[in-house]
Amino acid sequence: MLRLLLISFISTLSLFASINFEKDYNKALERLNSENKELLVMVSSKTCPECNYMKKHIFTQDEVANYINKNYVAVDLDINDKNIPEQMKFWGIPRFYISKDGENVLKKKMGGMKKEQFLDFASKVNQ
Repeated sequence: MLRLLLISFISTLSLFASINFEKDYNKALERLNSENKELLVMVSSKTCPECNYMKKHIFTQDEVANYINKNYVAVDLDINDKNIPEQMKFWGIPRFYISKDGENVLKKKMGGMKKEQFLDFASKVNQ
């Protein structure tokens, strides 16, 4: 019986969508060079309530996760990471950046967002 519950629980976890975040900026850049996508950078902290809200409630929604995974190489960097690119070093979290090449920031936004706000931010890159 316990085995059946465990299998059921594990199966249920796989139903939830999530964004495939890289944790290493250089690995994200390697993927960016091999995939025809743009770069989405999130600067966050494990102790940030708004960051955790985004990760738990926004990024797990199918529409958001599918859109980001399809169109972006996503990377989540801790605010204390020494390898945050200079153009992305500002105070306040969560911070989001969109870039085509990892060097030039096309768009940026700070703070937690609802699903519609985040999708609006992510989908209007060239506007």
